Amino acid sequence: MLAIAGAAALGATSVLVSTVDVKTILAEAALLANEGWIMSGTGVPDPTVGDYMSQVENLYLQPFSTYDFHGLLTPEEFCPPICFPGPPGHPEWTNLNFGDSLNVGAQQLDDAIVPQLENGDNVVVFGYSQSAVIATMEMQNLIENPPGGDFDPSNLHVVVIGSPNNPIGGMLDRFDFPNGLDGEPQHLPFLNVPLSIGPTPTDAFATDVYTATYDGWANFPADPTNLLAVINALVGVQTVHGLYPHPGTTLDIDNIVDLGTIGETHFYSIPAPLPLLAFLHDAGPAGQFFYDAFAPGMALGINWAYGNPGDPFVGVNGTDAIGPWQVNASGELVESDVFGFFPKMDPLQMLAGMQYAGVQSFVGPINVLLDEAGQSPIPQSVVDSMLSGYNFTNELDQLLLNSWSDLAESLNLSDILGPDAIFDGAPLISGEPLLALIGFGFDIFNFFGA
Repeated sequence: MLAIAGAAALGATSVLVSTVDVKTILAEAALLANEGWIMSGTGVPDPTVGDYMSQVENLYLQPFSTYDFHGLLTPEEFCPPICFPGPPGHPEWTNLNFGDSLNVGAQQLDDAIVPQLENGDNVVVFGYSQSAVIATMEMQNLIENPPGGDFDPSNLHVVVIGSPNNPIGGMLDRFDFPNGLDGEPQHLPFLNVPLSIGPTPTDAFATDVYTATYDGWANFPADPTNLLAVINALVGVQTVHGLYPHPGTTLDIDNIVDLGTIGETHFYSIPAPLPLLAFLHDAGPAGQFFYDAFAPGMALGINWAYGNPGDPFVGVNGTDAIGPWQVNASGELVESDVFGFFPKMDPLQMLAGMQYAGVQSFVGPINVLLDEAGQSPIPQSVVDSMLSGYNFTNELDQLLLNSWSDLAESLNLSDILGPDAIFDGAPLISGEPLLALIGFGFDIFNFFGA
C-alpha cells in the first residue's frame, strides 16, 4: 500500500511539474511575439489614415498574416516643396526638409523595433517610398550597431515598395554620391537631400523588394544618355509611383514577376504599361491597337538602358519575362550600381529582342482587331512561323555562349572572361567619376552652409 501511495504521489508530482513546465513554455512563447510596423509615404505621416494599412497588408504582407501590425508615425516631409504642419503631438516635425525627415523617421523606427529585437521577437518592417529609405537607413544602423539581448538578424524581415534605394535601379542608388571632402555623406545643397545613403543591404536581413516597372523613383535607367528611358521614368514618377497601395488597373498586381534573389533579398516586379504610352493603353480598343503596335519596340529600347537585352528566350530567373532590370547572358538578375554609359549586353540577344518585338508589334494589333470582330486570335502555329528567325538567333547565341563558357571554365577564368562576366548588363563606363566631380561642386555650396 505504501508503495502504491508513493507511486501515486510521485505520479501526481510529475504531472504537477509537467503542468508547470508547459505553462512556463507557453508563457515564454507568448512573450516572443510576431510584431509588425507599417510606415507610409511622403505627405502621409500617419499610416492608419484611410484604408492604407489594410491595403498593403492584403497586397504585400500576406505571408505575415499571423503578425500584429501597427502603424508607425513618421514625419514623411520633403520641404520644400512638400511642406505641412507636424501631426498632433509632434509640432517639431513642421516643415522638415527631406534629410531631417529621414533622420527623425529612422529614429522613430529604431525606438520601435530595437526593444522587440532585443527581446527575441520576430519583427516585420514595411516601408513605402520615403519610409523605404527610412527602412534602409535603419537596416544599415542595425548592421553597424547590432542590438544586444536576444537579437538575432533572422528575426527581422523587411518589406519595401517603391524604394528609391532599390539595389536594382532606385534613383538614390543610381545617383549614390561618394562622401564629401569633409568626410560627411553628400547632400543636395539648399534642399538637404541625402545622396550617399547607399542601396538597401541585400545580405544582412531577409528582405522583399516590390517595384512597379518604370516607377522613376524605384526603377530609374542606368544609362542617362537614353533620353527616351529617362523621360519615361520621370513620367512614371508621377503616374506609377503613387499607385502601390491602390494599383487599380494600371499595376498588374495579379501577375507579379519573381525576379529571383540576391543574397537575402527577394525581388519582385509589378508590371505596368509604359508611362509614355499609358494614354493609349487606357483608351479602349482603338488605343490598345496603337499601344500594342508601338509599345514592344519602344519598351525594348527603353529596357536596354537598364541593361536588359529584351530576349524572352533568356528572360530572368527561369522565366520568359523581360523588363527594366539588369540581367547577365544567362538571364540571372544582377545587382546594379551607379549610373553609367553603354550597358554590356549580348549583341545576339539584343538582335533576338528586336526580332521578337517586331513580331509582337504586328501580332498584337491584329489580335485586337480580331477580338473586336469576335474572331479568334492569330493561330499560334502562324506566330511560331513568324518567330523562326528569332529562334535561329537564339540557337546560334546559345551555341556560341556554351562554347565560350566551356573555354573560360577550362582556363579557370569564368569569373573574369566568362560570358556572364562580360555581358552582365552593367555600364561599360561607370558614372562614378562624374558623380565625384558633381559632388565637388556640391561641396563648394555646402561649405557656405547651403
